[in-house]
Amino acid sequence: MSRARTAGFFLVVMALAGCGLDPVRVSDRVSTRDMLLGVTALDDGAAAAIDVRVGSPIGAVELTGGDALFVTVDGTRRPMAEGQLNGAPIHSVQLDALPGDFLLDLERQNDRDVHGVVVEVPRPFTMTAAGLTQDLPLTLSWDADPEDGEVVVTVQGDCIDTLTRSLDEDTGMLVLAQAELRPPPAGPPVAPCALQVSISKTITTRDALFSTNPGGNVTTSAEQRRTIGATWMP
Repeated sequence: MSRARTAGFFLVVMALAGCGLDPVRVSDRVSTRDMLLGVTALDDGAAAAIDVRVGSPIGAVELTGGDALFVTVDGTRRPMAEGQLNGAPIHSVQLDALPGDFLLDLERQNDRDVHGVVVEVPRPFTMTAAGLTQDLPLTLSWDADPEDGEVVVTVQGDCIDTLTRSLDEDTGMLVLAQAELRPPPAGPPVAPCALQVSISKTITTRDALFSTNPGGNVTTSAEQRRTIGATWMP
């Protein structure tokens, strides 16, 4: 790049920063050691998806010049497809399920590769819901695992205010009394009420891309979520 073009590029970057906008940089202009990788994964029991965002200290990064992302899930290596989300590049893979931990690779044509980043995923699980009547509480049961990260229980329905409960440990069971399910301002239901009960387990991590250089990093958030129906007979 000529001096004039280089000066113009930095003027554009400064102008965007001054307007409060995050410029999108092409990966040809970003060193691997400065890259910020953000990985999110969700398995909701019906399908799964993995999304990766590539960033830098001054904004999002578009992979160019043959640079590419790959994930290896259950022994199969897949390329990630690039799209757009809120004006920034995002790389995605759609799957039937996430059976366990997977690997992320960033391959670059003119810089250092990143291979074998392990993304920890909670184990798949099943859940049941029993109750809820005037005499019985809502009893939830699921496969417990103390290594599966943060556990959040959510109960929703037209007849209640949404209830969200974070658990300090994965006990595999939660009992909710009727008094904990508050009716909306319109009052309690007068007929059987359909509820949706969700349990999510999420593992989050943050690590340096290279142990010898703390500049770049990778953050991950992988979630297993299950949702079932229940009936409240008030």
